[in-house]
Amino acid sequence: MGSTLVLDANARHGVVAIRSLGARGVDVTAGSASRWSAGGFSRHVDRHVVFPSPENDPSGFVRDVEAEVRARDYDMLLPISEATVEVVSEHRDRFEPATTLPFPPEEQLAVGVNKRRTVEAAREHDVPHPETVLPGEGGIDAAVDRLGYPVVVKTQRGEGGNGTAVCHTRRELEYRTRDLRASHGPVIFQEFVPNGGERGVYTLYGAPGELTALTVQQRLRTRPPSGGASTYRETVVDPELVELADEFLAALDWYGLAMVEFRVDARTGEPQLLEINPRLWGSLALSVYAGVNFPYLLYRVAVGDEPEPDLEYDVGVQARCLFTDALQVLDREDTLTAVREFVTPASKPCCYDLVSRSDPLPALGQVLYWASVYLDDEVEDDDEGPEAVLPEVPIPKR
Repeated sequence: MGSTLVLDANARHGVVAIRSLGARGVDVTAGSASRWSAGGFSRHVDRHVVFPSPENDPSGFVRDVEAEVRARDYDMLLPISEATVEVVSEHRDRFEPATTLPFPPEEQLAVGVNKRRTVEAAREHDVPHPETVLPGEGGIDAAVDRLGYPVVVKTQRGEGGNGTAVCHTRRELEYRTRDLRASHGPVIFQEFVPNGGERGVYTLYGAPGELTALTVQQRLRTRPPSGGASTYRETVVDPELVELADEFLAALDWYGLAMVEFRVDARTGEPQLLEINPRLWGSLALSVYAGVNFPYLLYRVAVGDEPEPDLEYDVGVQARCLFTDALQVLDREDTLTAVREFVTPASKPCCYDLVSRSDPLPALGQVLYWASVYLDDEVEDDDEGPEAVLPEVPIPKR
């Protein structure tokens, strides 16, 4: 069996990918920007390599990853996070002479990475989505006139609810728009869709436009509770949603991974497209637990093995991210209900995103990673004195 370099080994879905590949006999090297990496502690890892941060030092990151893949015989280079996927894809000519990058071309990938491009593609292919005001179609006045309140303002790039604000007043909308533009550039405005349930269709296209594997997941709890990264979710059956997602991706001649996320409009019952995620997702543990080993199937595609399409998966199983599910309790106003739900055992077969009896050390590695992030922040902010606020820990998002 061959070998793979998995980047973002500090992310929980990076750990799931490492476990999924290693359990099938693939030799795994874990890469991350921290020596305290959850994936680096996995029993399925052969070695752990530290690279510069792709966000803080992209040129150093590209240089060191290129040197690594040229020095060793990797069948596949697998970035996990949005930032890493973007940097690696932008410089794919530096990596592909030495290994395989299992993602579509950059122009196609942008349809998923860039929310403006997602909306443009949805318009072109008549996929239902929230009414949207894109850059160049008007500013705040046009958004209020066309959409009414509340107005959702989004950055064109971002994941797991990052870079998104729901605004109920003109003052709030102006403030959030100014703040997001200053930090992220042009924004888009969308109507607010009342939440009648959020579901995602998780797919692998082994060849352009040819669906090879899938699961459908419904979010049970999220952080923040109003909508964001899932903390608890379940596999469900939804053939109409699968058909809608597949027709859209097939029309795009899609290749590789894609999670197509929808919110059901509580007013009409119609699913509305929220985003396309063109990489492995934060809730990957549920897909694997439901019987679909996306990382290994992706590896087979990368090495030219061409797995046969198999669209079956286990329905009614659940997965939970224990740490972020605890944090969502603190975010909710109905605290007693939230606590009761959190401590109530699952009524259906359930796994955890990171915690595993057969591979327990990554949970320790994640604790050490969070501690190192906090300590680094504390050193940088030491002059703020004892009143300094505990920094937000960067939890990998869906």
